[in-house]
Amino acid sequence: MSETKTTHLPRAKTPEEVGVSSRVLKELLHDFDRLGLNMHSVMVTRNGKVAMECAWAPYDLNIPHTMFSFSKQVTSIAVGFAVSEGLLSLDDPVCKYFPYESGKEKQDARNNEITVYDLITQRSGKNISIFTTNNEKNEWLNNWLSAPFKGVTGEKFNYLSENIYMLSRLVTKVSGQGLTEYLTPRLFEPLGIETPYWEHDHNGFDAGGWGAFLKTEDMAKIGVCFLNMGQYDGKQVIPEDWIRQSTERHLAEVPPTFTDKLGYGFQLFIQPEFRGTYSFNGLYTQFDIMYPKYNAVFTCTAGELREADFLHLTHAHLPNAFIDVPEEDAEGFAALQAYMKKIAERKPPMARRRPDKEAEINGRLIKTTARHNASVLGSGNNFMLSARAGKINSFRFNFTHDSLQVEFTEKNSPKSVVNVGLDGEYLYSEIQLSELTVPVASFGTWESENVFKLTVVPRNMAQYREFFFRFLPAGVVHVTSRALPGFKDLFEFYLQFNGMVLNEPLRKTCTVVAKAIGSVLDPNFYGVIK
Repeated sequence: MSETKTTHLPRAKTPEEVGVSSRVLKELLHDFDRLGLNMHSVMVTRNGKVAMECAWAPYDLNIPHTMFSFSKQVTSIAVGFAVSEGLLSLDDPVCKYFPYESGKEKQDARNNEITVYDLITQRSGKNISIFTTNNEKNEWLNNWLSAPFKGVTGEKFNYLSENIYMLSRLVTKVSGQGLTEYLTPRLFEPLGIETPYWEHDHNGFDAGGWGAFLKTEDMAKIGVCFLNMGQYDGKQVIPEDWIRQSTERHLAEVPPTFTDKLGYGFQLFIQPEFRGTYSFNGLYTQFDIMYPKYNAVFTCTAGELREADFLHLTHAHLPNAFIDVPEEDAEGFAALQAYMKKIAERKPPMARRRPDKEAEINGRLIKTTARHNASVLGSGNNFMLSARAGKINSFRFNFTHDSLQVEFTEKNSPKSVVNVGLDGEYLYSEIQLSELTVPVASFGTWESENVFKLTVVPRNMAQYREFFFRFLPAGVVHVTSRALPGFKDLFEFYLQFNGMVLNEPLRKTCTVVAKAIGSVLDPNFYGVIK
């Protein structure tokens, strides 16, 4: 597959040039930090120009970031192309392309009812979950075809990533091309987006419902194209009729309680009470929020599950940022620039050193028990891979006077070497975990005389990982780890997303459940210094 030539959106000299207030943008960034939201990058565009862009260190606007369910919107666009080219119809039954006979008359009859429209509006009626499906072992297509039903097809909204995987398979079936390959000349090349990496199943079929990696500007370009009814740089890229259909309210209300009267289009959420906005959403707060009234797009990547706080904060600021008459505001712009510089240059804490303990372990192999989910990757990314990383079976610490290299190996992956800052700076590395290339930033410190804390931040992922090495007598090492945000945060988000209000008793239940399941997702394990 040929690489796509990358082009860029035009940049405004100041936000005020395109009618955006520098002061309000600075307040928004400050409030993200004040609430402790784990933001990675932000871009604001208006009238097709970038008004503001920034990233929090150690993240980088030029590194493609995991999209989670933002990927669904990209798959939906592929369906739009296939429909406009006469390859697919929204009324087509899925069984037309993937006939399936289970031997159970009722199951087969219900399978035969599901249409492309049911998939794209998340009303297949299927009962399938990533929490009960092992993507590493099972065939994804058969998982969906054989899955039982939870409700009546075409009626109840039930958000399933597997429905959108089926759309990926349908596009591939009717076009004879993989999803990414099909989209490259139709979407990525016209928008100047480098052909993205997309996670896939054992057979090479793109996941569709998750797994795409895009830069912040790539996301913004798609949003700008939607606001312009499918036009970009003077050309019709996405069919105008598909934009119109996608942004219609196909479901009047869906369960999530983050906003009131939340509607659903084709893989996008419609929020009428927020100035008629609509958004492309991905787990851990990967967002495009379109403000049609103001011809503006807010784009962000993050590792944050407090989506309600994020949305209310963003919508509280941004309409106020879109000023009717552009005015120069040198003081406000200078303050915004200073704040963006501050977050772009933020540093980890200076490490505490233990020269005697470092000399004792330096260069020696720490052989560990290989626990299944012991990985640098957070479970949010690793869980969905067709070939997971994990089962770290050893570590080796190589100290110098001002830094550290840590070696380790995970399954389905070559040996990793991570550079670790000890002097108040991030050090950077690139490692390979399963089929993912992962640029990381790392730092470490001695928490106490016998406990070393290693923090590894995958710069293209939502979660980061902390390891705590407790060095015990006789060369025994106890290792604990945690991914942040953790499982408790994810479980609470899941309940909210499905329409539940988190009262105090339910929060306590989440804590109990998270403690039990978290010990599996973030395992403790022992090692021995050889």
